[in-house]
Amino acid sequence: RSLQEALSSADGVIVRSATTLTAALIEQAPSLRCIGRAGVGLDNIDLDAAAKRKIPVVTSAGASTRAVSELCMAHLLQCARGLIQADKAVANGAFKAFKGSAASSAHELGGKKLGLLGFGRIAREIAWLCVAFGMDVAAHSPSLDADEAYESGVLFADSPQSLFARSTHVVLSCPLNEGTRNLVGRDLIDLMPSEECGRHLVNVARGGIAVESEIVECLNEGLLTSYATDVFAEEPCVDSPLFGME
Repeated sequence: RSLQEALSSADGVIVRSATTLTAALIEQAPSLRCIGRAGVGLDNIDLDAAAKRKIPVVTSAGASTRAVSELCMAHLLQCARGLIQADKAVANGAFKAFKGSAASSAHELGGKKLGLLGFGRIAREIAWLCVAFGMDVAAHSPSLDADEAYESGVLFADSPQSLFARSTHVVLSCPLNEGTRNLVGRDLIDLMPSEECGRHLVNVARGGIAVESEIVECLNEGLLTSYATDVFAEEPCVDSPLFGME
């Protein structure tokens, strides 16, 4: 059965990120009494339509915190060490050539400045892990103030601009909404400091926060050293300007 058919007699529904629960679908579910989101982030559910019907929307907040945080660390380590490129180079017989180029670009995470755009559960876990690596961590979120940042063991950035201006590594971990859609592009990347380790961006939030076409331009021009993501502006993703990038 289609989702629309199933909802017509459903008392509750649970969706993941690949399913969008629109106002039209909610309207066609007269018996619906609860909406569950398996994961975090509510950008795929029409909250206004649910509120109009007084249907509670619940998430499994915290269920993916550790998994996403560890994925973020894998992304950061890949950006720093070039593990994928090393594997390909050795497999293709270019061991000596890669050793030469890798020596000039690889770096340690310890001592580098990390910026967290967003400071929810996942970002706080990432901060804890990155501090353990010896990184200098700062965060920005509309709901974060300097006192809370201090209590959480991170520096406070009062705007996305100030966060990017002090960070060689930035992690996107904020929700997708009208304030963050297409927020990260050339203008913010251009503010990042030019250090020997390069400029690195990791997206473990939503694809629509970063302007993919501008990310590709920055990578091709050397303005951005690396971009790691497992989310895309359009999902399921069958085509993206990021495809084909190393």
